[in-house]
Amino acid sequence: MALVITQAPKLDLEGTRWVDIDKGVKIKIGSAGNPKFKSHHALIQRHQAVVDSRYGVGTDGFDPANTEISEIESMDDMLVDLVCKHLILDWEGVEEAEAPGVDTPYTQERGKLLIAVRPDVYFIALKVASDIATRAEEKVAGTVGKPSRRTSGGATGQANPTRKSAGKKSA
Repeated sequence: MALVITQAPKLDLEGTRWVDIDKGVKIKIGSAGNPKFKSHHALIQRHQAVVDSRYGVGTDGFDPANTEISEIESMDDMLVDLVCKHLILDWEGVEEAEAPGVDTPYTQERGKLLIAVRPDVYFIALKVASDIATRAEEKVAGTVGKPSRRTSGGATGQANPTRKSAGKKSA
């Protein structure tokens, strides 16, 4: 007799996973290992470091009342954009109020509206995307160094010696 206590998530085919966020509503999440996501995230971090340095964040000279600071796009907005652009890839079961009963296609702008209403979706997307990337890294680490499976073809190994060309003499 076999017992199943917990069931592992289904394999992340093509680096994505569908996640239920509500009854009849699910979102398709991509991997945080996606090079475009990682590059865009690094760009946001560099931008934030420049802003922090410019205004002396974390120093005695920092003044949160500085009016210029409010003109800079917030880190929160940039990160929500990042998630909606690179991690949330699609959805099912989401409708617009103007067209009830009709699924609306996913767009980055609509994703931001969903996160404004359901901030937990942002954190779900980050967690699942990170999990997908971690599982992919573990899979690679588990296969690196393992010999390839035998095939029905001839055995592989050292190549047969080749003939020396007639024009060259061995030393």
